[in-house]
Amino acid sequence: MPKPSELLREMTRYLDYREPSGGKTVFGATYRERKQLEPAFDVAPWCDMFIAQCSLAAGGADMLDVVGDFALTTSHAEWFREHDRWHAGTAGIRPGDIVFFDWSGGRKISAIDHVATVEKVISEHDVQTIDGNVDDTCKRRRRTSALVVGYGRPAYDGTPSRPDVSLISTLAELGHAPDFPGVVRPDQNGKNVRRVQEKLRRRQFGLGPSGVDGDFGPATKAAVAAFQESVGLEATGLVDEKTWEALWEAPIEG
Repeated sequence: MPKPSELLREMTRYLDYREPSGGKTVFGATYRERKQLEPAFDVAPWCDMFIAQCSLAAGGADMLDVVGDFALTTSHAEWFREHDRWHAGTAGIRPGDIVFFDWSGGRKISAIDHVATVEKVISEHDVQTIDGNVDDTCKRRRRTSALVVGYGRPAYDGTPSRPDVSLISTLAELGHAPDFPGVVRPDQNGKNVRRVQEKLRRRQFGLGPSGVDGDFGPATKAAVAAFQESVGLEATGLVDEKTWEALWEAPIEG
């Protein structure tokens, strides 16, 4: 059974994802394919489908069963209510809770506009969330209780669950790359190195025993060079702008 940290860790991997110009998102497309729905879901609002697909990727069917599997936010909130896991407002809210918003400040489930996942509780009336489909991106946001209708508490039980590895691989096709931060190279460390490592790992390029550690060492350089060779770029081991874009945008085979 799942832990909230598994879901949040999965979601952070998509921060800065931007909806492609045609509107077809990887979250909508994989949700539609999995549930055998009409193609319109490929370009539909994807805040709730982001939660569903990240849940499945993070913890398989166990996670999806407790978080909920929805494209429509109002149906998702009603599902929590029907299972006696709905809480109006923000009193008692915790990381990992699924929080629902009405941008007009109402309190009715029928008027819900948006859904996100609580990453951090600053106070009872102030939370940090991870949102899909906010300004066509995946972003962290700080939200106040004034816009919250309520939240659902998934039945997490604290034991590890099994991720859906095939979906993790599919979700690595992330549309447009975020803005290029400058060349990422050996002996650097920090956020941009970690982002490169995450994309390499998702594409199944080995990073050695250290894994995703934010440190651009020899194993990461070798993985970058192997990736570059696989997509027809010069295998320098340095993440230049073309390599950075390809880490997000190059098709995944198989």
